[in-house]
Amino acid sequence: MFLGINLELLNKYNITQKITIDLVSHPHILLTGASGSGKSYALKMLIYSSLKEKAEITFCNFKNSYDFKILKGYDKYFTYLDCANGLNQFYEQFKTMQASDFEYSKTMHILIFDEYPAFIMSESLRDKKQADIYKQMISELLMLGRSYGFGIWLVMQRPDSTFLANGARDNFQTTISLGNLSKEAKSMLYSGEELPNTMYTVGEGICYIDGKGLMEIKYPHLNNEYMKKLNYSIQKELYLI
Repeated sequence: MFLGINLELLNKYNITQKITIDLVSHPHILLTGASGSGKSYALKMLIYSSLKEKAEITFCNFKNSYDFKILKGYDKYFTYLDCANGLNQFYEQFKTMQASDFEYSKTMHILIFDEYPAFIMSESLRDKKQADIYKQMISELLMLGRSYGFGIWLVMQRPDSTFLANGARDNFQTTISLGNLSKEAKSMLYSGEELPNTMYTVGEGICYIDGKGLMEIKYPHLNNEYMKKLNYSIQKELYLI
């Protein structure tokens, strides 16, 4: 699956080399970055790439962001408080697969949760015990989902372990951080790694892939025309048009 462009090779040698992962062995992705760092653009490209791999996605758009309203009408698209239903349905699908004693069946199931921390904070205000249950569900999916073809993509600005139970953050096979990280974020995500001193612009950052290590990553600038084409392609893959 296409993950992005190798920024270091592009800057040094003007070589455009794709960074790829095997979605089956690397189904869990953590995407972080401050507002305006290019997360939404990157996520759309990742979604399209996963759909081309014939993955089945469940998308939780907690803030009901305009960027992803292109998915409206898709039966596995959830917004605001309905995101709890999306998570529950995905988790029950996983538990059914687990109970059937079948492992990966050639179809990857991916739960994409945009602004996951905001969801957990909102649920905590309504019912802290239930919010803790949701965190445990995410933790279990991260620890056991890969064997059954289930992956979790969490999108957030701050990668705080408060939102992930039982050290679940360590179960992401791929971490992408766009923009310039704070010292705290570097420590949380890349402790022990020697990070580049590059100053990143929108759509640029670093990623860590299990088995490949740390590298710099870039997503191409998406002008309005390209974005329209990407939106159309995603909708077409989901049979929305």
